[in-house]
Amino acid sequence: MLIHEFIIHQIDKQADQGPSKLSLCPHSIAASATQETFLGDMNKVYNSKPSKIFGAFVVADEDTQGQQADSMQQLLGQYLAKTSNFIEFSQHAMQLLKQYMDQASKATGGYLVFAHYTLFGSDFLMIAMLNNVSGVAVDNNLDINSVDYLELNKLHLAARIDLTQWQEDASSGRYISMIRGKESHKLSEYFRKFIGSDESISSKEETSELLTAVNQFCEEKITDDEQKSQIRHKASEFCLEQADKGQNVVLKDFSNYAAEGVVDDFINYVNSEQFKLSQEIAPNKTVIRRFNKISGRNDRISITINEEALGESVIFDPKNETLTITDLPAALKAQLLDR
Repeated sequence: MLIHEFIIHQIDKQADQGPSKLSLCPHSIAASATQETFLGDMNKVYNSKPSKIFGAFVVADEDTQGQQADSMQQLLGQYLAKTSNFIEFSQHAMQLLKQYMDQASKATGGYLVFAHYTLFGSDFLMIAMLNNVSGVAVDNNLDINSVDYLELNKLHLAARIDLTQWQEDASSGRYISMIRGKESHKLSEYFRKFIGSDESISSKEETSELLTAVNQFCEEKITDDEQKSQIRHKASEFCLEQADKGQNVVLKDFSNYAAEGVVDDFINYVNSEQFKLSQEIAPNKTVIRRFNKISGRNDRISITINEEALGESVIFDPKNETLTITDLPAALKAQLLDR
């Protein structure tokens, strides 16, 4: 990871208690190993969030373009064109955020991290709202001290803009990704307006559509059970790897990996009118992890099985409607032995 610019500002606002107050940092934070670790950890947390929304900058109507106040798109364009520097860009962005937060009475403030960095050959802008949390630490004298730290594991609100994709392929409509905290949609709507995204694509929906296409292709076009299982396994494996890296699933690369040997047939199948798939998919981990699982429950039993275990450690007898399970999980075996 190469960090180009990094700055933190604060917006102080309590729910239902008047307008927000800004505390703006006058300088960028110098590059350091701590900074790189922090941003790397923040990216990992961001990538792990399951329900991202993908979109693009909202296009203003021609009649209102000249009347509009600064937008994130305009501010970011000025920074990338070098007509403003990163400090100016981030400070103007905070003024924009204040306008939208003051209209959301229930919204609360926090620390805003602005980071411009390069990762996997692409430039990104990350904007994340974080809150402080109190804790304790042991110092060099083995004394306990109270400390405040930014709670990375609970990202309040965050957005990541793929600057390279925006500049090279703005028509893709998916160069902005966003996550939300636990607050309601209405409470976080101000953040989407601040970013200026049209919020057009749900990663959950498009991942589900892709894996549905994989399933149907296997059932309709593949007769060998082992090959079906292999395609499904490699499909989920590829999607999870991309999700862990925070990258999209490119349909061509996905097909070459998952549908090796039947690539052309698979691409033709998923590109048919039956499915509405983009050439790049934003992978959703929750959907992926459910893909190769068979599950069911009644009042007394709940069972979830990885499909690849069928015929090996799990044997189904359809005639007697029974399951025979070997290779029991150690924790389950220990509980049974204690009964």
